[in-house]
Amino acid sequence: MTRLLNDYIGVFTQRSEHIKNAVNRCVEYWAPEQVPLILLLSTVGKALIKQLDVLSENEKTVLFQHIEDGMRSDEDELATAVATGLVESLVTASDGNDELWRAIERYLGRESNKHAVAWKNFGQ
Repeated sequence: MTRLLNDYIGVFTQRSEHIKNAVNRCVEYWAPEQVPLILLLSTVGKALIKQLDVLSENEKTVLFQHIEDGMRSDEDELATAVATGLVESLVTASDGNDELWRAIERYLGRESNKHAVAWKNFGQ
């Protein structure tokens, strides 16, 4: 599973220096312990949001498709961590900012969007 997780996160860090730096800071903070996966993926989501405006349409499409692929993973640990870490961090970042939410929602795949909307509406 560790190789799968590293490969999954690697797609984000290889495509974005900003995400790579955020992930490295998170890993360094937790060293020598292993970063909780949900927290690491939340870090990826927050970093993605911070650079959403500078990513090309193609980069956004690729990264959000990768999120969708994680949501649809046969590996329950990965799928759960993507949902509760990454997707939920995207929703939280957009709280109170409808324009940002629309920008995020535009790129979310079917399963990602389903979870995001459920999380956004939780408790309402």
